[in-house]
Amino acid sequence: MVGHLSNGAVVLPHIFLVSYPGQGHVNPLLRLGKILASKGLLVTLSAPDTIGDKIRKANKNISEEPTPFGDGMIRFEFFDDESEGITVPDEHAAHLEKIGKQKLPKMIQKNAEESRPVCCMIYSCFIPWVAEVAESLRIPCAPLWVQSAACFSAYYHYYLKLVQFPTESQPELDVQLPCMPVLKYDEIPSFLHPYTQYPSLTNSILGQFKNLSKNACVLMETFQELENDVINYMSKLCPIKPIGPLFRYPINKTPGSTNVSVNVELTITNPTAAV
Repeated sequence: MVGHLSNGAVVLPHIFLVSYPGQGHVNPLLRLGKILASKGLLVTLSAPDTIGDKIRKANKNISEEPTPFGDGMIRFEFFDDESEGITVPDEHAAHLEKIGKQKLPKMIQKNAEESRPVCCMIYSCFIPWVAEVAESLRIPCAPLWVQSAACFSAYYHYYLKLVQFPTESQPELDVQLPCMPVLKYDEIPSFLHPYTQYPSLTNSILGQFKNLSKNACVLMETFQELENDVINYMSKLCPIKPIGPLFRYPINKTPGSTNVSVNVELTITNPTAAV
């Protein structure tokens, strides 16, 4: 609902997006942000400076000031995660959580003081601790799951130990998930294999299921016609909301607006490219 300040200025509902510092997380969140902004909301995309610097290089007009987009506005607000010199994935994940839990509440408070109170937070599935921040601030939140519903089902059943998965003693064990054909050991998400090279990222993703009850729902980059049976089954276990495909995001047609200022999609191999 649109609000008004005492001076009559319009206050748009403010959605705060928090991204993990990775291309595969920033781009879907940015696409979702454009969709939400086009519907009349104020959207902020936030992420550590490590990825923010790449976004600024892709477009020098990126700003913390709200820019018109469709019927709403969009802005960018990055933060220093103080990760310089940290190269070990396990250490980086823990460090990002520690710093993020300190800085996000301050950013949310600053927005409230500047007449941009946040009414909802949406975040990358690799940083499930954002749900704890949102809960402490009494702000509704939801993760954006950027993989399939089938993949979500695999993690869900693995975390709750509802289905047998490969182990160190049985590394080639087949996996039978509901509403899916039998999966061979090399067909499951690689993070769930006992010999994954990135156990810290496995723990980060599984943290999503630990905090599942703290979320209003799980926004999922898929659509009903693609995974009908799996979506219907998983919807009975947790509140998932298919919102894909996100690649069909809107073009800014606001009269007089500078579309180029938000026309950014990150490509690591070509940081100057924009879509």
